[in-house]
Amino acid sequence: MSGFIVAAFAGLLMQQQAEPHPSTLSLYQAPAIRPFEPPSDFGREAAQGDGDTEVHRRPLEAAVSVDGYARSYEFTPTDTETAYDQGVASAEIRVDQTAGPLDGAWRVTDDRGQVLFDMVISDRGTLVEGGWRGGEGSGVVTADGRTVTLDGLGVLALEAEGAAWRGTLTGSGRPKTVTVSRPG
Repeated sequence: MSGFIVAAFAGLLMQQQAEPHPSTLSLYQAPAIRPFEPPSDFGREAAQGDGDTEVHRRPLEAAVSVDGYARSYEFTPTDTETAYDQGVASAEIRVDQTAGPLDGAWRVTDDRGQVLFDMVISDRGTLVEGGWRGGEGSGVVTADGRTVTLDGLGVLALEAEGAAWRGTLTGSGRPKTVTVSRPG
């Protein structure tokens, strides 16, 4: 009897996953530009010049007025903190340089200016994908050039128009003219 239940359950699972999700069809590839990775001796190298300075302040024994400060309120960052902050900023700049024109958050509005839905797209050049969410639900976004496929909504054909995009959303019903712009 339990073998029958297992077979029935396996049959239900097979029906639910008729075909794989489009995002699982391509194998993972490491990013072209790696995130900031500090060297193995990071933070252990000796500071040059002012290595013997006070790193932490001593505890307060009484209230200090604002006029009592002779210098900044905080200690200057250590060499390690500065190097880490510079490495993170550099990695962010390199990633931003590889971003395609559709990368980021977008708001899609109709010709009257009413919001239809929002999209978030990751555009790294080779694989453009993301998601959409709005009053009608949510779904997956894939793009090929200037054609964006919205799972469950239809196809959006785009043309650049300044900082925004103008396009035609073709799906259920008749085509709609839409504007795709950054939210905010």
